Amino acid sequence: MIKTCLALILAFSLFPSSLHAAPVAEVIAEMAGKCWKLPEKTDYQKARAVFEVTYDANGELTEIITVEYQPVREAGKIFALSAQQALFDCANKTEIKSRTIRVVMNYTAPRSGGDLNMKKR
Repeated sequence: MIKTCLALILAFSLFPSSLHAAPVAEVIAEMAGKCWKLPEKTDYQKARAVFEVTYDANGELTEIITVEYQPVREAGKIFALSAQQALFDCANKTEIKSRTIRVVMNYTAPRSGGDLNMKKR
């Protein structure tokens, strides 16, 4: 029993699970979201940008690679650039050391007519 527990602990330490990556990515997205300014004069219903964000051994942002963005037209590119700028401005220093994290920045327009979605009878 003890050998099995030690083997599991060793395996988990050698192969970090993807469970740890999701919360870190959410923290980075939240940091960037605090100063993110959506582009003006652009009407988005839904938009999304995915980045690979790399931090050095000091936790400083060294690289942002845009993986994809939606919509896949000029409006999406402008959206991705605004999200990238927010990452540079507000997520440039973290506790994350020597890692590349996949960060997803999403936007969904608020629905008109209030917060409730009601089905008509």
